[in-house]
Amino acid sequence: MPFIPNQEEAYKKILNFLNIKSIEELLWVIPDEIKLREEIPLPYALSESEVEKYVKGLALQNKLLKIFGGAGAYDHYVPPVVRFIIKNPSFFTAYTPYQAEVSQGTLQAMYEFQTAICELTQMDVANSSMYDGASAFAEAVLMAKRINKKNKILVADNINPFYKKVLETYASFTLKIEYVKYSSKKGTIDFEDLESKIDEDTVGFAFQHPNFFGILENPFEIRRITKNKNILLISIFDPISISIISPPGEYDADIAVCEGQPLGLPLSFGGPYAGIFTAKKEFIRMMPGRIAGKTFDLDGKEGYVMVLQTREQHIRREKATSNICTNQMLCALAILVYILYMGQKGLREVAVKTHQNTIKIRNALLNKGYKTVFEGEIYREFVVELKEDAEEFVKKAISEKGIMPGIPLKIFGFKENYLLIGATEKMIESEINECISLF
Repeated sequence: MPFIPNQEEAYKKILNFLNIKSIEELLWVIPDEIKLREEIPLPYALSESEVEKYVKGLALQNKLLKIFGGAGAYDHYVPPVVRFIIKNPSFFTAYTPYQAEVSQGTLQAMYEFQTAICELTQMDVANSSMYDGASAFAEAVLMAKRINKKNKILVADNINPFYKKVLETYASFTLKIEYVKYSSKKGTIDFEDLESKIDEDTVGFAFQHPNFFGILENPFEIRRITKNKNILLISIFDPISISIISPPGEYDADIAVCEGQPLGLPLSFGGPYAGIFTAKKEFIRMMPGRIAGKTFDLDGKEGYVMVLQTREQHIRREKATSNICTNQMLCALAILVYILYMGQKGLREVAVKTHQNTIKIRNALLNKGYKTVFEGEIYREFVVELKEDAEEFVKKAISEKGIMPGIPLKIFGFKENYLLIGATEKMIESEINECISLF
């Protein structure tokens, strides 16, 4: 039924048909005390051009910040070609782009996305995206339990606190979650604590590299420990960093996940983003989500098909790996376009410049007498100890200078003067100097 207000004549026709005299009689089941009698004070109607001006006026109230925050979402430059391509109506308006009858164009995009992610991570298989990095991580832990059917997961205590919360929501009813300590000096995983907590009932160990504090872990040593103890290794990686540091396939991770936002998606007030999910080939039937494949028909013509869907909607409920109900195809397509446009050389340049800018800021603060909280090697973020409340410092910098100089770690339960500062390749020299001058 179209949403067109009925005219007087239509009202009469409806009432006659229903054999009643008034709308009140029609609505008799609604108690009088909750009926609104007075007129609703709606604003006057606006024309299309008036609405456009009004909305633009609202948008102008936003403050365009120079962002030096991170903690899982990063302000990288997004080339205009990314937005141009994903705005193709065939992609932009597609409904539930994961069904078996999905168009060849979308299936090919999913296939190409999976291929690009496998190339980038050096992992065997990738699905065609998850909701975001945190839910991909939780699904990875549940997948690990399906693989070896044990009941305890070890998780590094220095992973993103939001990921911990999502994991606890997803898995705390089916798994015992135990956190492994990190060194208060270096910020890296305490190997002795890790080894001491592995027992016969341990599913695997999950860690983040670089970790939440921006510190680089030693993934090869972690792999050695987990392999000796015969448990699975789950890695949360930074998709920009792996152009210059070891990707998860190189250190033999069993499952590797991440947030895809840094690859061509804007910050957008927190989403929508896309989770990247990869694994070893032997675990493919345990993976959540969907996988698209390439095939040929009897005439030898190339075609794309949905080859794996393990949700209960598609297979027997007891065989389903997850009830995750969609992928993030439009965001995944943006990630694919970004990867292909940048190429191996461009991705490496972004990774190098990101690291250089971070080191530049850290060294400038050290020269000013500030101390970093951890001594480990960093990639794109570091924690600095301020002489004042970090939250107040950030609020003042935003309101007076239009700069977000970092993320106060007090909101995650750390000391009130800890500030997590991050950088990307996007920051130019003058912006970096402007940020440094705040301290």
